[in-house]
Amino acid sequence: MWPPQALEFLRELEENNDSAWFRANRERYDRFLLGPARELAGRLTHLGEPRFFRPYNNLRFRPGPPLKEHVAAAVVPKGIGAFYFELSLDGLLVGGGLHHPATDQLERFRAAIDDGRRAAAFERALAPAHDTGLSLIEPELNRAPRGYPNDHPRIDRLRLKRITAYRRHPLEPWLHKPRCDKLIVYELESVAALVRWLNTSVGAAAQPTGR
Repeated sequence: MWPPQALEFLRELEENNDSAWFRANRERYDRFLLGPARELAGRLTHLGEPRFFRPYNNLRFRPGPPLKEHVAAAVVPKGIGAFYFELSLDGLLVGGGLHHPATDQLERFRAAIDDGRRAAAFERALAPAHDTGLSLIEPELNRAPRGYPNDHPRIDRLRLKRITAYRRHPLEPWLHKPRCDKLIVYELESVAALVRWLNTSVGAAAQPTGR
């Protein structure tokens, strides 16, 4: 769980997004944001290895504010896919799956969805996350990908470019209570079946994605 001071810090950061301010307030970031995130990640090691993102944005190729206005962590299992949580002023984001599939991974995913038996296994793997309140990300393609008809019975799955299930919670008082960590663990565990399906039916990328 994050204390109320975590949201106070994020509000101040939004108004003072510069490196000097952050250095002067780094202890607050570590105590109120990063510390609770590390404690939560310690309860997720059965899903994979926790990895934390640096608070600084990479400005070499994309201009913007120097600091990320959130705290986030990925839990990376053996194989492919990841589990993820993020706290920002937009809410608490919880999810998992394959967020940046390589071209060959997307091709194998679409081939699996084209096959009725393997597509049914995908839906079964997605069901626990759906039943827990997570949603599959919206399709990004407007039409069927090349090689598939627009009247395909599973067109919405074929139009996906990211294979992730997620839920965004609004900022509410329960974020500051022990049930917060329990809920995040419960929701991320519900994505485990989807991640296992991805490992079996999609597999590793032939080439690194660079992300």
